[in-house]
Amino acid sequence: MPLSVGDKLGPYQILAPIGKGGMGEVYRARDTKLEREVAIKVLPAALAQDPERLTRFEREAKVLASLNHPNIATIYGVEESDGGRALAMELVRGEILRGPLPLETALHYAKQIADALETAHDQGIVHRDLKPANIMITPDGVVKVLDFGLAAISQPNTAGSTSDPRNSPTMTMAATQAGMIMGTAAYMSPEQASGKPVDKRADIWSYGVVLYEMLAGEQLFDGETISHTLADVLRAPIDLDQLPANTPRVIRDLVKRCLDRDVKKRLRDIGEARVAIQNYLANPVDDSASPAVASPSRNGKLGWIVAGVLGAGLLVGMWSPWRETKQSDLPLIQLDLDLGPDVNIATAPGSGSRIALSPDGSRLVFMSQARLYTRRLDQSNDTELKGAEGASAPFFSPDGKWVVFFCPRQAEENLR
Repeated sequence: MPLSVGDKLGPYQILAPIGKGGMGEVYRARDTKLEREVAIKVLPAALAQDPERLTRFEREAKVLASLNHPNIATIYGVEESDGGRALAMELVRGEILRGPLPLETALHYAKQIADALETAHDQGIVHRDLKPANIMITPDGVVKVLDFGLAAISQPNTAGSTSDPRNSPTMTMAATQAGMIMGTAAYMSPEQASGKPVDKRADIWSYGVVLYEMLAGEQLFDGETISHTLADVLRAPIDLDQLPANTPRVIRDLVKRCLDRDVKKRLRDIGEARVAIQNYLANPVDDSASPAVASPSRNGKLGWIVAGVLGAGLLVGMWSPWRETKQSDLPLIQLDLDLGPDVNIATAPGSGSRIALSPDGSRLVFMSQARLYTRRLDQSNDTELKGAEGASAPFFSPDGKWVVFFCPRQAEENLR
């Protein structure tokens, strides 16, 4: 039932075409009764006689009508004319979601998307086709999730649904084979790509792909053909190193959990994503650098794993009677620290170690150019211990408050 400008459909007068998708043609129209503009979505004429498509189209109306949420496009009603069916929906003005976006902007959008999906999932509704083209951003920065035409009421999976093509979902893209898979190739979950029954975790996968694209500015899966893209969805390595360097670790972990191909290990509830993002936005922490790497200072590098082993060995040997914590209870960390060109693990006979780690693992003391320096491992700056010129073989007291070293003046420095 194609429409032209000026046509009437019930109280709606068609103003202009907006777009076309696998589940319908969309027009901008005017509601002559309520004096407002709306979006009219009409089932394509070629599919109007398909009972399955008609059933799904009617289901879309019921699904949208049940979802009352500020981040989901509202449905106003259903119209029928000359055997065709159309939905009158909220006309969302704005732009389709595109990346890359600044971190804070991307997370604000991601929180709203998660909020919309959470509402749908709470009512047993799975979107099944979450992608940037189905996400609009209004001029006020409000997210609107569109097109629940592929939504399905979650039901227990049955054995027959995995093998009977009549029970398997259908893809929205016109270039794909109908009756095999549902969704858009680059954003569908591995279980969707395999033609298996899905639940809300399929939306969580798609959410992870969309979040990745918002941050990285490029599709995670972008094969030469649909078949290549589906193959990548099923097997290609997922490289999170392509995310911007300033992506917080908590967000990287969230994307990773959303994109676990094992549905049993994948993030189980989209509400968890909303809470994680909400907590981060309320208290942003710059933890984008890997916890295994500290910022360098001066020049020259020392592999921290070697220094850590040396320092731990000295402390165990010299202070084991006072240690209350078992070594097996302590976490293993690995760092790269720049401590200067003359700091290394080599020591002259009888001179002792040039570096030592505090008992609580929070500080380092080391010799450089015949002087002693300390550094907290959560900082990049060194502090020179005054009065310790010419010192050698430094080590910490059992309580970590003092550095003990050998020098002509037998100096000791309080680290309080």
